[in-house]
Amino acid sequence: MDKIKLTNHLKDIELKNKMFRLIDKANVCLKNYEIKNTEFMNPYEIKNAKDILNSEINIKYHSDGGYEKAERSIISIFPFYVDYEDIDSPIRFIQIEGNFKFRSISHKDYLGSILGLGIKREKIGDLLIHDEFCQVVVSSDICDYIVLNLTKVATNKVKVREIKRDELLPSEKKYKEISFTISSNRLDCVISGIYNMSRQDSLKYINAERVSVNYEKISSASKVVNAGDLISVRGKGRAEVIEIGEETKKGRLKTKVRILL
Repeated sequence: MDKIKLTNHLKDIELKNKMFRLIDKANVCLKNYEIKNTEFMNPYEIKNAKDILNSEINIKYHSDGGYEKAERSIISIFPFYVDYEDIDSPIRFIQIEGNFKFRSISHKDYLGSILGLGIKREKIGDLLIHDEFCQVVVSSDICDYIVLNLTKVATNKVKVREIKRDELLPSEKKYKEISFTISSNRLDCVISGIYNMSRQDSLKYINAERVSVNYEKISSASKVVNAGDLISVRGKGRAEVIEIGEETKKGRLKTKVRILL
């Protein structure tokens, strides 16, 4: 598979490098008939990866995030004559338990404690957060390491154990709903409204390539934002646009978003 030809349309260097690694794995599969797994990818990366893999008829692939509607998934690439059910799963599952009655523990706390063990973000899938525990989808090769070494989340002592796939419990996302008005539905205007910052500051985040819309990195402030879009600003968090509605008397657009907590 030709890496340059298959990724020529991609402008994001980070995404292009990930697709290079994907194609390298696919070529090893084609040459040596080996089963290869990617690291965890977000939905936009998964979409690009599938488009590339669909160009080769002599391999098959399967994406798995552990449960239906998982955000982050691993892609397994294998020879055309192999069935996915016959290969070892590239993911495992852990549950982090502790006494969290006196302090609310967030997604950031759990993820930060895991990454603090020296583990790359790409080795970690979704975190399903509940009141007294958190379930995490992880790459198979680092599961035992986390179970043995994760002893604290924030200042709380925790116990970690491996669980089975059918023990995963979906969690409801917590969010804060806010409303504001904007002069237009350009990305810089929407970011300014969500995070209560100036247009100039929102441009700094966009120009620094710290902003994504629906997981795609965006470098244009003039990108049009629509209802249903998921906006991520690195260092600030994520927000889902619920509505960009009617104009006010002053010609501004009424906007409603959910900031994910």
